[in-house]
Amino acid sequence: MKSKLLFFAVFSALFILTSCSKDEENPVVQTTYTKDVKSIFVSSCAPCNVSGGAHPSKFDDYATAKGKIDAIVDRVNRDAGAAGFMPKNGSKLSAETIAILTKWKSDGLPEN
Repeated sequence: MKSKLLFFAVFSALFILTSCSKDEENPVVQTTYTKDVKSIFVSSCAPCNVSGGAHPSKFDDYATAKGKIDAIVDRVNRDAGAAGFMPKNGSKLSAETIAILTKWKSDGLPEN
């Protein structure tokens, strides 16, 4: 009888511990255009690819940025001086900044 009670107690404890979700303690923060990405475009893609700029693609517009994200990620990952490198005539974005753009894409490109 004691062994059955001990087994039940251990099984119950293990069940309770494994059912606790770590996601509740450390929720995954989703990268969004409004919160994380737009400011990158405004600071790094100006004056060309923002409202008032000479290039027709305006990345301070959510729909445009969302539609061009594959090209954006490709071009910011190129070596400075390589054909198509962005930001044009600028410095390579930091690895952290590029990671934000990549995470936004992998998070499904949410706006807010």
